[in-house]
Order: sequence, then structure tokens, then C-alpha cells
Amino acid sequence: MGISGVGSVNSYIYNMKTGKLSTKDGLRDEFAEYFNDDLDGRDSHSLNGFDQQRKSGIKKMVSLMEEMGLGKNVLDTLQGDEIEITSEMADATTCIFSINGEKVFTVNAAVSYTPEEINVFGRLDHPYKTTHPTGYDPVRNRLSIGVGNVFSFGNGYKFTVERDRVRIDSYGKGTAEDYQNAGSFAFGLSALISFGDQQAFSALHRAAVSTPMMLEFLNELGVDTSREFIINDTRCEVRHGRIEEVGNKVGVPSSIHQKAVERYEKWMYLPLSKR
Repeated sequence: MGISGVGSVNSYIYNMKTGKLSTKDGLRDEFAEYFNDDLDGRDSHSLNGFDQQRKSGIKKMVSLMEEMGLGKNVLDTLQGDEIEITSEMADATTCIFSINGEKVFTVNAAVSYTPEEINVFGRLDHPYKTTHPTGYDPVRNRLSIGVGNVFSFGNGYKFTVERDRVRIDSYGKGTAEDYQNAGSFAFGLSALISFGDQQAFSALHRAAVSTPMMLEFLNELGVDTSREFIINDTRCEVRHGRIEEVGNKVGVPSSIHQKAVERYEKWMYLPLSKR
């Protein structure tokens, strides 16, 4: 067998009755021996973290097949006790499993973030990165907002983007509700800037009140939120009424998540004998 890694596709025969794995050609294979507990992973220099993940994934899939009926439509047509299991490492954290050619199970591994990274995306009081905002670019459907921007909507409140906060100035007599709405807008704007600067966890701008405010705010400035748009350094889209980063399924800013994935991938490539 070759060294497992991103892009690897491997197929084996699994016997439902014995719980054993074998190769399609019947030849010796370290992963099959490792899966069958005939070989300790630490005794091999070719087996690595991806193989460990594949073994765990197949075990979990078989358990779900037996207990929850996973892949029942495939198993109902089974003749004999053997099925073909194929694993595909789509990326460093995603392994897709198929039974007899039909995809039925996906394993998504969690990555770890450093305390410094968590400190970045878990708070809103960091200085904004965008210090020279350029406004709206209709060609790219991009809005650059940051330190120095001032917004006034004629409702008695002015919002000034300072180094690390949005300051509210009142120059009229507003109601308690007006003041509360102003606070929601300031929070939403601060979260939106931090999100666009790749400094904030996406959930920080999902507030039920401030998110509709931000969408209206963006539309008023010319941003077409019905299609992909850009806020500072982040490609955005509206999903289920929320502003999300395009292609991001984890919530953590992609620039931070990618660094964590790269560390995880290097660790996965290490032979089990060196762990």
C-alpha cells in the first residue's frame, strides 16, 4: 500500500459476518491487518494518521449500519456477506465512505486552535484591521468599512467607527426604544467590521435585531446582498437570513481555520510509529 494522504482513494472487502477487512486481490495489506487488529499501528512506518482516521471511520460506519440502519438500501440488495467499502480523503479533515459504490457516510474531523487564535475570533474588542476604508466598489460588489467611517441616518444618532469600537453620538431626543435600536446597530456594525476583517466568529453577528439592520444598512450603501458580496477581506453571502462567509461551514474565519487545518494535516501525515 502507498502512503495515505489527501486525495487517497482505497477500496476493501468487508465481511459482515466476521467483521474482517481484506484486499480485493487477496494480497497482504498493512491497513487491512491494522483494521483487523493483526498489526499494531506503531509497528508500521507506512501507516499514519489518515489510516487511523479511516479505521475509526469504518468502525463507526459499521456500527451505524448495525444499530441505525445506515446504508439499508444498499444492504437490502446484498448477496452474500461481503460488501465493498471505499474511503476517499477529500481533504485533511474530511473522509467520505461508500458501500458498493454508493456514498453513505462522511467523517469530519475537528481541528484545534491555539489560544491566540481563539482569542482573535472569540472577541469583538480587538482593534479593527481596516483603517483606510474606501467605501463601496460596485464592480466587485465590495464594501470597505473601518476606522474613520461616520454614518448618520437622520434619526438623531451618529455612528463613528473608532479604533476598536463604534461610538454612538446622540444629537436629538430619542425614545428608549430608539436608544436600544442604536445600540443594536452599533453592535451589529462592530461585529460586521470584525467579521469582514477576519477577526470574528460568525455567530457574533447573528443577533435577531442587529442582523436585519446590517442587511438594510448594506443595501442602502449599494451592496447587492442577493448575490455574493465582499466586506473588507471576506467573501460573503446571505444564508437563511444570516451573513456568512462563502464556503465556510465552521464559522471560524477561514484565514484562521486554514492555518489550523494545515497544522492538522502535517500531524496526520506523521507515521503512527512516531506518535
